[in-house]
This record gives sequence, structure tokens and C-alpha cells, in this order.
Amino acid sequence: MASTIVLPEKHFLCYLCKGVFTNPVTTPCGHSFCLTCLCQFWSQHQSRYCPDCRRVFTDRPDLSVNHILAEVANNYKKNQPPKPPDDETVPNVEQMIRERLQKMERLKYCLELQKSSFLREVRESQKTFSALVNAMEKSHKAVVAMIEDKQKEEEKKVEMFMKDIERELDELRKETVETKRDQDEDTKEAPSPPEMKDWSNVTIETDPCIGVTRRALCDVLEKINMEVNRLSKAELKRIEKYTVDVNLSAKTAYPFLSVSDDRKQVRYTDKVQEVPDHPKRFNRVPNVLAKESYISGRSYWEVEVGEKTEWNLGVARHTINRKGKFTVCPSNGFWTLSLKPGGQYVANTSPVTLLALEHRPERLGIFLDYNGGRVSFYCVESGVHIYTFTDNFTDRLHPLFSPGRLYGDKNAAPLMITSSFCSI
Repeated sequence: MASTIVLPEKHFLCYLCKGVFTNPVTTPCGHSFCLTCLCQFWSQHQSRYCPDCRRVFTDRPDLSVNHILAEVANNYKKNQPPKPPDDETVPNVEQMIRERLQKMERLKYCLELQKSSFLREVRESQKTFSALVNAMEKSHKAVVAMIEDKQKEEEKKVEMFMKDIERELDELRKETVETKRDQDEDTKEAPSPPEMKDWSNVTIETDPCIGVTRRALCDVLEKINMEVNRLSKAELKRIEKYTVDVNLSAKTAYPFLSVSDDRKQVRYTDKVQEVPDHPKRFNRVPNVLAKESYISGRSYWEVEVGEKTEWNLGVARHTINRKGKFTVCPSNGFWTLSLKPGGQYVANTSPVTLLALEHRPERLGIFLDYNGGRVSFYCVESGVHIYTFTDNFTDRLHPLFSPGRLYGDKNAAPLMITSSFCSI
């Protein structure tokens, strides 16, 4: 006769939601959670760590559903008798107490992580600025030393000139005496003057150090730019943990835009797509919004622009005008970066801000810090920060995509959303 193994209820409960597992996933440390619960938990925290044992994961774990545990949990659900209504109040209160105690623990843990982050940032800033101050002091000493050497060189040159002139003066005085003596002796022929140096072209520059300080400062600025780029790469690495899943909303797409079935690509086509009219659809400008919108927190996504010759990317308010033409700028609810057909990169401020990029980005990283009021753009390949908008956001913000228009065979490639939130 087959025996049935009965496990306690705690083996089927998610640590986060306290309910029976739904699509359970197991972390590398061996603890299991509902997939949705864990993804939501990680989206609200700066570090990827196990909510149960607090083990921190350096890289985001590749999560997959634990089908055996899912099947056992489903069977457990089916075999549970319905609880009498009278018994619901006490367990619910107990659960509310547990939830609040757990929330307090999470807040304490997050506060500790925050303190560590603050201390790390202070140490990093001290190290960085100390290095820059040392570099500036070193450059300043080098400039002063160069000026002093130049001064000594010029003084030596003038002293040599003075000696030459003194020598010539001695010769001329001697010649004057001899000439006077000859005249006293009634010499008929006056001697010709001795050959002397032509001093009319000999000058001394009274301001020899023009540009010295500026050139030294340019060297310091080069070091500062190198340090900024290093910090930018480290910054982008930290931002990647805020990666979100972004999907295009086909009902907002301009009629000439074709949105892929997986909602990750958009391209401009040479014919109108058979799409119904919709209040949320752009009807004059080749834009499409993401289905997702954000009203708090931090979000990051990446877009492949490749060799396209025109595009516009960023975020837009949920309430923007979508009918007719309009100016893309923050006052109208757009915070975007563009590549223009002539190859000029611009931040769409009012008036536009021209950007001089050292490298042509093929993948753009976009970071929205809603509460901090920032939208930042990065070149993913180089890790270099390109531009940051600062504003006070009050409305829901959608990621915005515009692949630009077709120019013959040019600019036909799609924009591709390349980032994803969770691997399942």
C-alpha cells in the first residue's frame, strides 16, 4: 500500500507574500519564492540579494520556474479544505502583524545598505578629488618652475647683451680718445669707426608667458575628463541593476511605423499600416510610446540604434499632445536626445543643445530617476555619459521611441529594445 508523505504548510509558502507558491523560482542559495514576488522585490532594492538569508548576488541570477515545486504546491492547494469564515479574522491579523514586522526588518536592512552606499560614495569622492587636487598642484608647481626657468633664461640673455654692449662701449670710448688725440696731432685722415653689432633688431619680449597657464590648465582638464569618463563607466555599471522590461504600445504608433510582434522593435515603412485610429496614436509625428509608464523610482533600458542616420529617444509625459505637429522639448512634456539627418546629436532643450560626441553610439542607455528629477543618456559601448535633463516630474512618464523617417534606402533599420528585466 502506497504511503503519502505530508509536509508542513511552511514548505509551500513564499517568504515574501506568505501565500502558496505561484510559479516558484529558486535562487542560487537554495531559497524559493514566487517569480513575481522576487522580481518585484528586486525592483525595489538597490542590491540583488536573497530576501530570506540576505546573501548578495554579484550578477543577477538567471531565474527559471522550479516545475517540481510548482506541481507540489499546486497539489497542496487542491488538497486544502476551505477555511471556515469565522476563522479568517485571527489569521489575517496575525499575517498583518508578520508582514509589518518583516517590513520593519527590510527597512532596517535597506537603511544599512544605504549607509554603506553613502560611505562608499564619500570615500570615492575623497579619493577622486584628492587625486585631482594633487594633479592640479603638480601642474601648478610645473608652471611656476617653467616660468622661473624662463625668467632666469631671459635674465641670462639680457646680462649677455649688457656685457656685449659694455664691451662695445669700452671700445667706442677708447676709439674716441684715440680720435681726439689724432686730431690734436693734426692728423689729416680721421679713422673709420670700428665694426659694431647692429642692436636695432635686438629686442626683449616684455610678456613672454602668454598662454602658459591656459596650456597647463588644458592638461589638467584632460585629466579631469579622463576621470569623469572612468566614473561614468562605473556609474553605468551601477545603473544596470535598475533595468526594466520595456514593450512598445502598438496603439500609440504613428501609422507609417511598423511594430514587431514581440513589441521590441519599430521601423519606419514606405506605406501606411492597416491600423485603427486611436486617441493615443500619433498622427503626424513618427513616434511610439512604451506600454509601461513610471511615476516613481528608477528605471533603465537600452536601445540599439546601430548605423541609423536619424532617431529620437527618451521619455514623454502620459498627457502629451499626440495629434498634429509639436515642438519636442521639456516644456511640452518631452525629454529626448536626437540624431539629426546631418549627423548632429542634440538634446531637445529649448533652444536645442548641440552635443559633440567623441564616439558614435550604436547602443544608447537611458536612465530615468523619477524622484531625483533626472533623465540621463549613456553610450553603452564606451560607458560615457552623454547628457542629463533635470526637471520636476509630476506626471506618468513613458519611454518614447522615434526611428526617424526614410531617406531612400537610408535609415530603414529598426530601433531595437535590447534590455530585459528578468530571464525566465
